Amino acid sequence: MLQNITGVQRVEREILVALDKLAQKGLIATPEVLLPAKGEIISPPELQKIQLKRVGKLTGHLWEQIELPKHCKNKVLWCLGNTAPVISLLSSRTKLLTMIHDLSYKYFPSAYSWKFRAFYSLLVPLEISKSDVVVTVSNAEKRAMTTHYPSLEKANFHAAQNGGIPDDNALKVLGESVPGLDERQYGIYVGSLSKRKNAEGVLKAAIKFLEKYPDMRFVVIGASSGVFDSFEIEIPKTVEARLEMRGQVNDPQKIYDAFRQARFLLFPSFYEASPMPPVEAMTFGCPVISSEIPSLMERCDTAALYCDPHSEESIFDAVEKLMSSNELWQQLSTAGRNKAAEYSWRLQTERLLALSGYEK
Repeated sequence: MLQNITGVQRVEREILVALDKLAQKGLIATPEVLLPAKGEIISPPELQKIQLKRVGKLTGHLWEQIELPKHCKNKVLWCLGNTAPVISLLSSRTKLLTMIHDLSYKYFPSAYSWKFRAFYSLLVPLEISKSDVVVTVSNAEKRAMTTHYPSLEKANFHAAQNGGIPDDNALKVLGESVPGLDERQYGIYVGSLSKRKNAEGVLKAAIKFLEKYPDMRFVVIGASSGVFDSFEIEIPKTVEARLEMRGQVNDPQKIYDAFRQARFLLFPSFYEASPMPPVEAMTFGCPVISSEIPSLMERCDTAALYCDPHSEESIFDAVEKLMSSNELWQQLSTAGRNKAAEYSWRLQTERLLALSGYEK
């Protein structure tokens, strides 16, 4: 909650909110949530039962590795952001559930700094061997991780799919009508502007889209990170005014409002584990154009239009196919809403509780 809200941070926040709701209903004891003493909480979630406890003097990984373990002895510790304190991993006094979202630093090493790769290359094998429970966020990622770490072929390695928009919002939105085709005047991309997410492919397709459809706009929500390699692409002056680069958006409601009016979500990522944007878009009846990779096919099933992320032609062909058929648009809009209804943060959280051996 002290970092910009991208995928991993969203998962942590939504699981926290789901735990709070379970505690409100008396279904679980109220968990203790620890944060570093310093640092501004970005867009704090609304919690009724859970209180955020600030401890220690350090920040970042130093706080996690040095100070957090002091407060977790003889407790069950959930580490939901890929990393866990080494001291707790080596201690028999802390039961540890570690969520490793993906191994993208291994799949796409050039997209990460050498410091990032070195840190994760040392920590992840230790997490795998010493955590009481290891969880990832899709069956596709579970299979991929097992090929890199055969030791994960054991009883304590599990998959638990992420949700989409917050559960209460999803129930409300799915019960309402959403804007139709005529009210949607732009395409959209939501995600980090990184090489592994094919940001260059997104922007190239967006430029072609804007050149062919002069009455349309294209919205990009997301920012690059110091962790990722940078890239450059020239935006023609003829489309510059209709390509809206909104940057990092930490307020989820602003993203949902953008999905509500979008003609389609373009999501031709080279790699994902269990991304939120496709399910969020589908909740608002926004059709998804997705790369044909295992995790996204698991996530979207038949409710998306697929493309080859390595082919600019394939990506834009999918855009044109959707733009040229109102019938296909309506079909995918309806199918997407039905698919989105299958996902829930409460279901994921209850699975984590069960894996932790929680008993009321």
